[in-house]
Amino acid sequence: MGARRIPSANVAPRVLLACPGLDHAHRGFETFARECFEALRHRPDLQIELAKATGGRGPGELVVPTITRDRRIARLLASALSRPNFVVEHAAFAVTLIPVLIRRRPDVVYFSEWHLGRVLAAWRRVSRQSFALVLCNGGLTPGPYGHLDRVQQLVPGAIEYTVGRGESPDRQEVLPLGVAMEASPCLPSEAERAALRRRLGLPTDRRIVMSAGAVNRQKRIDYLIDEVASLPDARPFLLITGQTEAETPALRRRALERLGSEGHDIRTVAPGAMPDHYRASDAFVLTSLWESFGRVLVEAQSHGLPCLAHAHPVMEWVLGEEGDTADLRDTGAVASWLGDLPADALAPEHRRRRHGLAYERFSWAMLADRYVQLLRGAAQDRRAATVPFNDSA
Repeated sequence: MGARRIPSANVAPRVLLACPGLDHAHRGFETFARECFEALRHRPDLQIELAKATGGRGPGELVVPTITRDRRIARLLASALSRPNFVVEHAAFAVTLIPVLIRRRPDVVYFSEWHLGRVLAAWRRVSRQSFALVLCNGGLTPGPYGHLDRVQQLVPGAIEYTVGRGESPDRQEVLPLGVAMEASPCLPSEAERAALRRRLGLPTDRRIVMSAGAVNRQKRIDYLIDEVASLPDARPFLLITGQTEAETPALRRRALERLGSEGHDIRTVAPGAMPDHYRASDAFVLTSLWESFGRVLVEAQSHGLPCLAHAHPVMEWVLGEEGDTADLRDTGAVASWLGDLPADALAPEHRRRRHGLAYERFSWAMLADRYVQLLRGAAQDRRAATVPFNDSA
C-alpha cells in the first residue's frame, strides 16, 4: 500500500478543546475554555469541538461523564493520594476521554490542566495515536514539557522563566489569554446602575469595591477584608465573587466580624453573570501577590473599572498604563488607594480609555487569528513528524 498518507496542511485541522471542569467549576480555566470555543468554532480554517464532564450538550460540544471533584470517591482518592480533588477529576476525565479520541481522531488536543495532559501523553505513547498536545499554561507550570508539542505561555518573561529551570525554548510561544468583550464599553447611567444593583441584591447608596477569584488565602482575601474594614465608617461595600474552597467558611466569618452583614457579600457567580457585577461596581482590587496572568484584571478593565493589583511584573504588564499597582504586602496599601480614588474615576472618558487598552491587547477580535495559527502550526508539525512506512517492508 505504500507510505501513510499525511493530510494536507491546507485541510482545517480537527481540534478537541478539553476542559473537565466546565459548567461545574467557576475558575479562569473554565471561563477561558468557553470563550475560546465560542471565538473559534465558526472559523473555516479550524474544526473545533469542546469536551467537558458535565452540563448541557450544545452544538459542537461533547459531554464525557467522569468522577468530578465534588464526588465522595474523588475526595477519598485525593486523600489516599495526597493530591487535591481536582487532580483526581482531571486524571479521571483524561481516561474517560480515550474512547472519544479513538472515535474522533483529532489532530490537536488543546487543554489547560497539567495532569490531563500527562495522562493523554501516556495514552498517546501506548496507542500510537498521532494527535498533538498543546498546553495553555495558565498555571505557569515550569515543566517538564517533553510530552507536549506546543506550550502557550501567557506573558512576556514566562519562556525565560522556564528556560532558567532547564526547559528548551523550542515549541514555546507567548500568546496572551483572549478575553470576551464588546467592541465598545457598556456605560450605564446612574439610574441604570441603581436598577442593576437592586436586581443583583447590592446596595445602591455606597461605593462597591469588587474582587474576583478563588475565595482563599492564596488570593489574600483576608488581607482585603482587613483593608476595607480599616476605612472610616462610610467605607465602601466589599463584593467578592469566586469559587468557594475549604478556606471560604473561615473567610466568611472574618468578613462578617470585620465588615458586618451589610458591609460585604461573598458569592459564586456564573461566568455569564460576571459582566453585570463589574458594571455594578466602582473599583476592582486583586490582592494576590502573583498571578500567571490575572484575567479578572482584563475583565474589570474591559468594563472601564479603575484597578489595583500587587506590584508584580505580570500584573503590571496586564494592567498596562491604565491600571495601578502597589506593594500589597503593606498594611494600608489598598485603603490608601481607595481613599485617593478621584471622584471622576468612573467618568465615561476614563472608562472608554481603560476599555480601549484592554480591547486592543486582549480581545478575541485581536487575538483569534493567532490562536488559529498556534493550533494549525501544532497540527502541521505533528503531521510532518509522522514517519512514513511501507507495508511490504
